[in-house]
Amino acid sequence: MPQEHSTDKGRVAERLLASIDLIDASQACALLRIDADDPEGVLQAMAREHGVIALIQNGRIRLPLFQFDTANGRVFSVVRDILRLRPARISNLRLCYWLTRAHAGFGCAPADRFGKDDAAILAAFSRYIEPERHG
Repeated sequence: MPQEHSTDKGRVAERLLASIDLIDASQACALLRIDADDPEGVLQAMAREHGVIALIQNGRIRLPLFQFDTANGRVFSVVRDILRLRPARISNLRLCYWLTRAHAGFGCAPADRFGKDDAAILAAFSRYIEPERHG
């Protein structure tokens, strides 16, 4: 049974990754106007410093396109704020799930409102990560 569970978990991750527009490290560096000999190293460092959301797909770093303000060549500032708030129990994959699924408070996915409703997104994320208290 545990083997089936891990396979199901892998399929869920694959379906989620397939539903998100992802770019590779070279594309992200070009978008951010970063000239780098090692784009993966640059983006991994940014991810460690809570600067970008990074995922691993087929052993390579992939970055959700929704976090980039493509018009201004930068990462939306709300991404850094969310990553600083995020508890360790919330993986980048789970974070992407939350950011890309319709939210009752916005009528769309929170990621669709980046740069427009950042304070409301942070408040909604704070509620989402708050530990459940019973009793």
